[in-house]
Amino acid sequence: MKPSALPFVEMSKVESAFGRLMHFWRKASGLSQEQLSDPLGVSTRHISFLETGRSKPSRVVAQTLADIFELSARDRAYLLAAAGFSADQSVFDCPELSVWLRRSMRVALERSEPAPAFVHDSYGRLLAVNRAWLAFFLPRVAPHLLAGEANICELMMNPEGLRPRLENGIALASGLALYITMETLQGDDPEGWTLLERLQASGSIPQNWQQLGRKLLHTSHYPLSLKTDGGVIDLTVYNDTLSSAPQLVQPRLLIGRIYRDDGGPVLTEAELAAAPAEHPLLYKGL
Repeated sequence: MKPSALPFVEMSKVESAFGRLMHFWRKASGLSQEQLSDPLGVSTRHISFLETGRSKPSRVVAQTLADIFELSARDRAYLLAAAGFSADQSVFDCPELSVWLRRSMRVALERSEPAPAFVHDSYGRLLAVNRAWLAFFLPRVAPHLLAGEANICELMMNPEGLRPRLENGIALASGLALYITMETLQGDDPEGWTLLERLQASGSIPQNWQQLGRKLLHTSHYPLSLKTDGGVIDLTVYNDTLSSAPQLVQPRLLIGRIYRDDGGPVLTEAELAAAPAEHPLLYKGL
């Protein structure tokens, strides 16, 4: 049988994702288990247990291994995530990744035209939008909602935002409120609590939202039944992570795109042409 070109990949087939990554990088670094024991301050037996998944690493052990293996910010994030920990810093604080990510964001937004597209984090904070997004939202939401740090969830849920123009506005607001609550409870991020308090104060969270929200099918996509002079137009917001590995980005970054369910254009040529050539959110920081 022809030998594999990747023997140390094939040899590591334990259930533990951390164990597989640790085994891979140890072999790639040309280190034995004995050579890892001294800098880690653990026994060779414990190293074996880490690689087979019988033991779970502490954050210090995972970080020390990443240092020993001289991992890039991307590969360090993989290792820490596999160990059950988040990366220590935002991808935008990692020079080697921030340039790549910003370029990807710009290309994704431009190529989405003429569909409205926007980049946001897991709490809905808008990082950048394309011209079609401006053409769609500017005539439909109160200007103060786009001032400062705009939030896509707030734009959808707020009574001065898109909500009154949506036939499913109350249901959508309830579903988004439940989504933000789950994100906040999971990560205990102060930004999440601040957003929920602001939404509550502005009357954006409907009564009985817990009961209404739990009845909805929760996915990363959600429907918009937009009321127009010509009747209701069914739209869908599709959200995709900007990386094939969400753990590379803390907090998670997504790109949202708005499409008509019947395949027609969301905007007329006149609406798209009316979008401003400059705006604080237009390709912000890209």
